[in-house]
Amino acid sequence: MRTAAPPTSSTASTSDKLAPADFQARWWTWATQPSTTNPVTDTSGRFCMRDQPVEVWLLAGAIGGAPVERQCRVPADKPLLVPAVNLAGSAAECEAFMKNARGEVLVDGATQPLTKVSGTPFTYEARAGNPYRRPVGRVDAVGCGLYAWVGSPGSGEHEVQIRGTAAGVTVDVKYTLIIGAD
Repeated sequence: MRTAAPPTSSTASTSDKLAPADFQARWWTWATQPSTTNPVTDTSGRFCMRDQPVEVWLLAGAIGGAPVERQCRVPADKPLLVPAVNLAGSAAECEAFMKNARGEVLVDGATQPLTKVSGTPFTYEARAGNPYRRPVGRVDAVGCGLYAWVGSPGSGEHEVQIRGTAAGVTVDVKYTLIIGAD
């Protein structure tokens, strides 16, 4: 349900600022918060604002494959980074994961271009109690996935749909974003 202007086209400039290792490190650090307040395991969106990085707003898929609907307030003028599917593991795990990876991200019904990331080494910070059972502290990983970079959708209410599949993982999430909320 869109009530504002369509997304801007600043996606290329945003993705040029952050290399795949950098944006995956930010996303996985954010996604390995404790399970009780984790934005990936959250079923309503109440934790979407926790520990967001400065230069981009991160959105999450879901663990478990069941459809999820979330509502999230997003500051104005923030580009979005949205993985349709993603993995932090080993080079071999990424190769198998990406073999048949498919996905789509829609903003207000418009399909967003996806960036395919294959086998990129990076390091992130995992916290105690994270849902992925990663060790606490610095984790060296190889990351892969299908990511959408979306310029700021503009003030107002927007719908973001995330759908993806890879190696038995299914993502089906719908966000209602309220852009420009403090």
